Amino acid sequence: MPPQPSWSMANKTKPRILPWLREQLDSGLLGATWIDAEHTRFFIPWKHGLRQDLQQEDFRIFQAWAEASGSYRPGIDVPDPATWKRNFRAALDRKQNLRVVSNHSRDTQNPHKIYEFLSEDGEGCEAGRAAEHEDQEDTIQEILEALTLSTQQQQQFHGDFSPNSFLEQLPQTPEPALSCNPLMPIFASGFQTEYEVTAFYRGRQVLQKCLSCLKGLRLVGPGPGAETWMELDGTSLALPEPSSALTDQRTAYYVSRVLGSLGAGLALWNSQTEFRAQRLGHCGTYWTLGEQASPGATGREVTKERDGQQVCSIPEFVNDLISFLEGSHRSPQYTLWFCLGESWPTNSQLWTKKLVMVKVVPTALRALHEVAQAGGASSLEEEVDLHISGSLSLSLAPAHLHGYLQGLAHSMQWESGAHC
Repeated sequence: MPPQPSWSMANKTKPRILPWLREQLDSGLLGATWIDAEHTRFFIPWKHGLRQDLQQEDFRIFQAWAEASGSYRPGIDVPDPATWKRNFRAALDRKQNLRVVSNHSRDTQNPHKIYEFLSEDGEGCEAGRAAEHEDQEDTIQEILEALTLSTQQQQQFHGDFSPNSFLEQLPQTPEPALSCNPLMPIFASGFQTEYEVTAFYRGRQVLQKCLSCLKGLRLVGPGPGAETWMELDGTSLALPEPSSALTDQRTAYYVSRVLGSLGAGLALWNSQTEFRAQRLGHCGTYWTLGEQASPGATGREVTKERDGQQVCSIPEFVNDLISFLEGSHRSPQYTLWFCLGESWPTNSQLWTKKLVMVKVVPTALRALHEVAQAGGASSLEEEVDLHISGSLSLSLAPAHLHGYLQGLAHSMQWESGAHC
């Protein structure tokens, strides 16, 4: 990672993104570059996070802003390129004197976006006043991003900030007809999703892979022994050989013992309404559902029972996503964490000290959550691409998501707030 300007690292306050961005464009070190002599238009790589050819240079600019803004602390926080990119895009979207000239994010050869500054100084003709009220604008924008507002209403609210006025003037968005509900193909013939699997040995990431598993996923140990279980359902994914991933051979030895006890593996599969897990080998495994593998979370042991156990309810996710769009501060949970061969992390032994941790993300649920997070007033007229699986990709206007989710829940007879 190229070194950042010293002021952005030493300054404890969050820098303003446009002056910071101009510095990066001038340096040309992070992949974002000027494309005109006047320095008004610039190019930013915008490769989808699930592409197989994704490289570190494809998200350097997003990571650099995450570090400069304080939302990511290298060596402490878990790397999350998708969140870095989403936060970077949201920060740029808030700037009225910056616009997207062309969006080529779906270009197969060179995915990118072209932005343009609408004023010479990059901060508008009233840059001083904007800087003075930046904190207030950020607070207002956090509320705006959770609402569906017209451009005219947004301009009115920037004058006098009143949380109650936002809630009183929320428009009633008509529910789209079920016949044209773009979410239906995801659930029509069994829930369609890919699994993004990230494995950690003693906190060090050793694997990240996205798989399409029609009959489920099985995490198995490395080596030829995994081939003896090929007759079982589910796509097998062999975790890496620890001796090639770790320099500490003592740690590698203990990781090998854990992986060697996986046997037929840890099985994960989904239906139209839930995800289920089952332990097939001798390796004791604990799990939880949440964005982070928090020591405060309740780690539950994965069962060996034939039918497995529910680890994530899709109806509950949909209901929580509807509540999130209606103003709830609680985000829906869909990230599964597994601790292999040891008890769940505690305050005295964090997850980064555990021998083997595996994070599994159903990409379809993450895509729906990202559309909900992009549903602010600045996105009313834009469509967001949803990469559901290798064979299914949808475009959806964030402003319509609430109606589509309600229609989906109604069609599948899911009661609001019900838990399976």
